[in-house]
Amino acid sequence: MSFLPHLCLENIFLNLSQDSKTLHSCILVNKQWCISSIPILWRDPFKLCQCLRKPNKLVPLLNTYLSFLPSTTRKLLEITSIIGRPTLFNYPVYLRSINVVLIHGSVEYWTDSVFGADSTSLQKITPICKVLCEYFLCNSSRIDYLDLEHASWFDIFELNGATTSLSSIKSVVIDDQQRFPDQFKNLSSVMKNARYLRLSLRYRKNDPVCKNIVTLLQNQKYLKKISLCSHVSDFFQNIWDSLASSQLLHKSLTSIEFHEATFDDYSLLQLSRFYNLQYLKFYRCRNFNSEIQEIEDSLVFQNLSQLIIFKIGVNPQVLEFLLKKSNRNLNVLEFHDHYVTNFHETVLCCVSFCQNLTRFVASIQVNQISDVIALFKECKKLEYFHIYDLKLLFEDEEEPLDEYWPPELELFHAKELLEELGSCIPMTMKMMKVWMNWLITIEDIETFVSKCAYFDLKMKVLEFRHCKGFGNAHKKVIKNFLQNDNI
Repeated sequence: MSFLPHLCLENIFLNLSQDSKTLHSCILVNKQWCISSIPILWRDPFKLCQCLRKPNKLVPLLNTYLSFLPSTTRKLLEITSIIGRPTLFNYPVYLRSINVVLIHGSVEYWTDSVFGADSTSLQKITPICKVLCEYFLCNSSRIDYLDLEHASWFDIFELNGATTSLSSIKSVVIDDQQRFPDQFKNLSSVMKNARYLRLSLRYRKNDPVCKNIVTLLQNQKYLKKISLCSHVSDFFQNIWDSLASSQLLHKSLTSIEFHEATFDDYSLLQLSRFYNLQYLKFYRCRNFNSEIQEIEDSLVFQNLSQLIIFKIGVNPQVLEFLLKKSNRNLNVLEFHDHYVTNFHETVLCCVSFCQNLTRFVASIQVNQISDVIALFKECKKLEYFHIYDLKLLFEDEEEPLDEYWPPELELFHAKELLEELGSCIPMTMKMMKVWMNWLITIEDIETFVSKCAYFDLKMKVLEFRHCKGFGNAHKKVIKNFLQNDNI
């Protein structure tokens, strides 16, 4: 390994880009590993500090970046970096991501730590953030990702180096800031090859802004992923109509997300035009209904592999249509925080048409539990299975707040169900999560686990949450099963 070429090491370390702890250990192996791994570790250090929840790391990080600023600039900002010796690497060159809000928040933390939270230090935050962003634009070898959402302090397109640096950008997150109405126009003039675009439309209809957004979309020839967040905007349909009428995007787009959008009567027909669509997500959308009879092309949605529906009521006929058309290509199906009125029919569709499912998530009611058996018996490639009570909120459960109290759930005696589940769980199952008020005795869980062991299931996660009477003895049985399973 120590004699591998730099390019080989770089490709290896790229696979560790989400594992900062391991990547940091690679730096300490030898000089060659250090040279190959440092650029990857410093691609997005601001986000790294956020993900690790270590804000204290921001002070040395900002000290390092500020030390690269010209002495005249530091003097003008009335700041002095505490780093007294030159760094071994030119760290700003490796930066690939600019998130203005994240950088601004990091500078705010740094000023509080270095100068204290007085009025004088608060006035330094935005100028320092602006200078840093300008330095990154001028000195980074390549900027791939730009996030301007909620960034209302300055217009990044007015900074030196913006036009050149942002011309090769691949991913953008942006909203319709009222303070900078020309930012869509500026972005569309420099960005032609975006792969991912997230638009947050927050304000009322503004014809110039709408026109600039349409121009931005029409200029993208290779756009693969788009996320449209409507919020309170009333010109979503204008943007969506423009997107749906672009011949170039019909071919290139593979992923579409809608957040809080309100559709007209032709939404499904418009979606059917994107014949390479693989990923489709709806979050808190309204009026997603359409006339299926208008769609005659037999090849529509044939490449759809992931369908995620979050807090939205979907016409049962539309859902059945999507499942049938995607057929065996569908691998991921999720229903979050919404009562699926035709859950039984949905499961029957999965059993008949979507037998290659590998991931299934659903919020269900107690009287819908028995349908899980049919799903397990026919979808033999399931690797991830998660059901939770409809009364629970998935987002609150995933990241619970201190004041979050789950609601009272309906009790279900799970003895017979667990016995049957243990006999029909797909051999491919890796993670199984049940967040429901099941009454499970220690004998029930022992029987279930013994059946799983008998069929030699290789599960990594087996989780029962909110279950009645579920205690340390139950957890010990599951832990022993999982540990023995890994040996």
